[in-house]
Amino acid sequence: MMLKKFVFSCLRNLNAAFGMVSLTAIALGTVATFSGLGLLYLAKGGFPIVQEERSEQIAYIGTGAIVLGFTGIIFASLGGAFFSIVEESEETNSSRETAKIADIKPLVLTKAENSEKSDCLPSIYTYTVMNFEGHPDSKCLVICRFEEEPYRKIVLYEELRSHQIDDLAVIYDETDPDRLIGQTFSSYKPLPYEALEEHLDIHRRYINAVNSEEFSSCYLQVCAGCKLLHGANNIVCGIHPHGWFENGCCPDKQWDERKALFPFEDDAVVENLNREISSNQANICKFYGNLILWDEYANRRFSFSYSGILLKHSDRLLELGMEAKLLSYIQYFRTRNVVVFDYVASGRVLEFAKELNGIAQIEVDGDEISIFFDIYAPCHRFRRDGVALHPYSTFVPQELRYNYNLVSYVNYLKSKKFGVLG
Repeated sequence: MMLKKFVFSCLRNLNAAFGMVSLTAIALGTVATFSGLGLLYLAKGGFPIVQEERSEQIAYIGTGAIVLGFTGIIFASLGGAFFSIVEESEETNSSRETAKIADIKPLVLTKAENSEKSDCLPSIYTYTVMNFEGHPDSKCLVICRFEEEPYRKIVLYEELRSHQIDDLAVIYDETDPDRLIGQTFSSYKPLPYEALEEHLDIHRRYINAVNSEEFSSCYLQVCAGCKLLHGANNIVCGIHPHGWFENGCCPDKQWDERKALFPFEDDAVVENLNREISSNQANICKFYGNLILWDEYANRRFSFSYSGILLKHSDRLLELGMEAKLLSYIQYFRTRNVVVFDYVASGRVLEFAKELNGIAQIEVDGDEISIFFDIYAPCHRFRRDGVALHPYSTFVPQELRYNYNLVSYVNYLKSKKFGVLG
């Protein structure tokens, strides 16, 4: 980089020197031209101070110097403009690179050894099972959590031993250890190894009950983490000796006091939310440390953390605002009244076809409305009620990623009539 700047500086200085030489040539050429012409006229008038041929040569040399000087000035100006553009571009790229470096926080992997006690309210930490390739020829599973500092991100991790992997496989009902990757749990413990040991201890009776093969694991799953679980001598617990056979969560489940739960992490809480929205064609479920709210009617999904925060990568309802939380979405789907409008039977599709004449074509095939503007371009398909059949297709225009339906796409095509259609 330093050598590049040095060479650039030298070239710029040479260009400036070339410009100065050109100006000097113009000045000297002007003096020589007028001097030669003056001597020539004096010689023709009978006052031969210098020979006539010599005067003509001086005039010609002066004229040539002026022409060369102006040519040099032109090239020097172009060179100066070029160097200015290059310098501005370098400064812009440098500022962008600096901003880019400032935005990227280095990721630091570390095994935490101790923690400082705090008198503040306990924080809840989320731990995730991940695959860590510590060496080129080996890999292992780790339990880890992330911390973000002003200038770096830290991954606190602890390697999992074989017996811990086996216990986690029982808790998450997985037979393949690789399928544990992505599983999460919450804890008040700030250190991974402490959080892991506590998590396994909370589920110890459940693990032993499943491994004893005295009980059907499908009936025991609702008992995982419950402090009432007995899990021995064919007795599940004192309240439900044979286990909970009905659908849903056991109403008598009592979590171990050590278990840290985010506001919407408890299965019972999720079940209650589903009771509020299921009648309006929506449901919510837990999926690898997140909550997925499915809009069954529009085939859309919304992702939330267990704290009820809408995740950055999630789809969103624009009418609720960009920062709306889970309870706002629950209220929306709880009170939603779906009114089905048939765009084919109402004749609106024919109107759309006229509006898109020369832009795109619309075809109706049974219950499906297809719009395409080029035989080689992807076709956009909608139901007769205007709902998109593939709301998360890669061909959906970015402008419509939160509002993609028949009407919005038609309006998009009309607005892009003279642009590039996406």
